[in-house]
Amino acid sequence: MSDARALTPDWDAPRGVRAAVTTRDLPGHSPPPHESFNLGSRCGDRPEFVLANRAALVELLRLPGEPVWLRQVHGIDVHAPHEAPPAGLAHTDEPVADAVYTREPGVVCAVLTADCLPLLVASDDGREVAAIHAGWRGLAAGVIEAALRRFEAPPSRLRVWLGPAIGAASYEVGDEVRDAFVAHDPDAARAFAPTRPGHWLCDLYALARQRLAAAGVASVAGGGFDTLVDERFYSHRRGRPTGRFASLVWIEPPPTDSTSPLVFPRLLGAAFAQLPPRVRSLHLAEGKRRYRGAATITRGKGLLSRLCGWATGLPPALTDAPLTVDIDAQPAGETWTRQFGRYPMTSRLWEQAGLLNERLGLVTFGFAVAVEDGALTWRVRRVRALGLPLPAAWFSGVWARESESGGRYRFEVAAALPLAGELVHYAGWLDVD
Repeated sequence: MSDARALTPDWDAPRGVRAAVTTRDLPGHSPPPHESFNLGSRCGDRPEFVLANRAALVELLRLPGEPVWLRQVHGIDVHAPHEAPPAGLAHTDEPVADAVYTREPGVVCAVLTADCLPLLVASDDGREVAAIHAGWRGLAAGVIEAALRRFEAPPSRLRVWLGPAIGAASYEVGDEVRDAFVAHDPDAARAFAPTRPGHWLCDLYALARQRLAAAGVASVAGGGFDTLVDERFYSHRRGRPTGRFASLVWIEPPPTDSTSPLVFPRLLGAAFAQLPPRVRSLHLAEGKRRYRGAATITRGKGLLSRLCGWATGLPPALTDAPLTVDIDAQPAGETWTRQFGRYPMTSRLWEQAGLLNERLGLVTFGFAVAVEDGALTWRVRRVRALGLPLPAAWFSGVWARESESGGRYRFEVAAALPLAGELVHYAGWLDVD
């Protein structure tokens, strides 16, 4: 982070984890009453000003990418950018959620607040982070617990920072708020102090700490802010309408990604850092490596399908077959030897003219590789058989996808031709450290 007008959280952040909180002191474009660095798109500010502020944020704080902005609704849904978006959600839509979780370096998790409590979370190994928006409704409903459940690391290995929120001395609420918390845990009554009949001062920080302790989180820092009186921050209770400030957390992309001499980092460039950790790790390992896992294979049954399968050296149909993959990765290219049960399949990969070339048997494919929705995708752009060019349009049904799920490297490969139909489809997993 490079601008001193932003707040740097004071917590024991794991190595490689970065965090920041924006303030009204940053130079922005929003006129009163949203002056000047409003980042909220649903608080009455003009869209062009918000977009300009969001663009400036990336440059001012030297973020690795555009933050993942949410449409916050005081609920408990948690958005994970590496997962497939909900049905009907356009690529440009902001996901409806009140927390965002990632294990992808370079993905910036963000929540917007103006009195509600932002929480930043990281696993102690620095491989997972999340940002949580906790107004009283979301806090009572369990948004903290919902976000913690997304972590592979247990709660005892999580570190949490409580960001700027309205302080206990400034936050008066009604009986319905107190009742919602006390019904869940009678000890929550200690976070409320009576004022006038039917009203209480509410300590959001104490309520959050109770929830975190009950979940098993011991490392909690931050708190002690009061957005109502601290004019560095927007406050919904101090002035309406008002803007929103952002609390951000991300995993810094490894510096070795952009300098690796291997094929995949060279082809993907800066986008390589957006890959899930296990996909990135597999493609950063230079020299000889062996990985083990399992795969299921289906094969087309037509004569032309079988002929194409023979020409490319495809294995037969198998179900949950043990898989061993030996990779010899050098700057000039890579050799992959896959052993599906007792059936081997070897291919050679190298970079040429901006494409990933793979030779399988008698056929050489030229793939365009890209990072899409947190996965590495391969799509055919050029094909040669015995050195002779073939129409690439015939091979639009040939593709591959590498991702991460459940702590494992996942792969899926499909090949189909217009006349031959399905040639092969196989999917499975590998254990990759």
